[in-house]
Amino acid sequence: MIGIILAAGRGSRFKSALPKVIHPLLGKPMVYFPYEALVKGLNPERVGIIIGHRKEVVREVLKNLPKVEFFEQENPKGGTADAVLKAKPLLERYRDDYVAILNGDTPLITAETLRAGFEKVRAESLDGLIFTAELENPKGYGRIVRDERGNVMAIVEEKDATPEERKIREVNGGVYIFRVQPLLEALEEVKPSERTGELYLTEVVRIFHQRGYRVDTLKVQREELLGVNDRVQFAEVEKILLRRKIEELQRSGVTVRLPETVYIEWDVRVGEDTEIEPSVSLKGNTEIGRNSFIGKGSILENTRVGEGVKVLPYSYISDSEIQNGAVVGPYARIRNGSVIGERAEIGNFVEVKKSSVGRETKAKHLTYIGDATIGEKTNIGAGTVFANYDGVNKYQTYVGNNVFIGSNSLIIAPRKLGDWSFIAGGSVVNKDIPEGALAISRAKLKILEGKNPLLKRKKDEKAQ
Repeated sequence: MIGIILAAGRGSRFKSALPKVIHPLLGKPMVYFPYEALVKGLNPERVGIIIGHRKEVVREVLKNLPKVEFFEQENPKGGTADAVLKAKPLLERYRDDYVAILNGDTPLITAETLRAGFEKVRAESLDGLIFTAELENPKGYGRIVRDERGNVMAIVEEKDATPEERKIREVNGGVYIFRVQPLLEALEEVKPSERTGELYLTEVVRIFHQRGYRVDTLKVQREELLGVNDRVQFAEVEKILLRRKIEELQRSGVTVRLPETVYIEWDVRVGEDTEIEPSVSLKGNTEIGRNSFIGKGSILENTRVGEGVKVLPYSYISDSEIQNGAVVGPYARIRNGSVIGERAEIGNFVEVKKSSVGRETKAKHLTYIGDATIGEKTNIGAGTVFANYDGVNKYQTYVGNNVFIGSNSLIIAPRKLGDWSFIAGGSVVNKDIPEGALAISRAKLKILEGKNPLLKRKKDEKAQ
């Protein structure tokens, strides 16, 4: 078994400078979804992707997909049969096998459906299979026309259909499985359309019937055959993929509150008994362990979350790790490769950038921690700032275990605070602090009686 995915078209109705097939759905390029269904459902030895419009961009996006070979269609308006012919070198290597042909802009076909189709092909010794849907209103679709014995004899486009053929409700879904040898023969016989000059793959079905090859259909849910031509259909398809993703997580033991408000991308993994509240976004390669809680409105992107973690509402975490039992938020920002240790607490309006926060350390209010390594069981008081940038370079701060940093302290990097050191509130720390030492840096408080400017102005106003 081999596969071919047609991804050469311009997608003019989509109205984009980028090729339509690489626009992301749930964080993956659109064309990835038929590719994934093909690989999971049929395990092909090779997958040929036909590229054309802005081919270098498509190739770059898809270059790391396993088993893929690229074939170029110089004229994307050459038609679907012309596109398949561009993969002739691949087809000729597998003449005695089967090929599945999918469209890069039809992302809802499932691995299970493709597998069921191939099982039917083998069980009934078919030469070709068309994946079809039965519609109440088939307007605009190619109709499946059968002979008196029920064999598929042609796919007739609506504009070419007779009044009787237009009554047919079974329509072409644009997904096929063919035996390779007769397909190669038929492709050579396809004639250009008199109306458009294109070579249509649907003509292969008529040629198969004329040569006595057996072609049948597999009726599937219309949803699986939905294509994307414009941004409205793009949104409709993404909504269906999102529903599938959330249902998959729910069936695996994840609670999703108000799932219609939640956004979860395709590669996200979530452990059993984790709860996801409304309006949460989980993006990229985010992975969440068991028994965790993701609060309302939080955004997690490319983040690893351990077990028993609480991410409280409206927190934003990216490219970071939150270890078992930690608490983050509400309204916290964790970014740039930060690691929050086990049972650590990062509270409201705290930002952690490119830093490691040790086990059971707490920074619970209004704090900025940047380019720092902080040990275990340290307390960072409200309003503390790690000043890591001098306008030219970034500098590191190292804070030991069991350190106390009082509220409104300013740590000017590069600094090292030893284990058990104590920084009094309001201090500006511009020297390293030895282990166990107390550091106090404050201007002397002066109390000047009778010098309050507000009271002086009030007395002046009364005097007038």
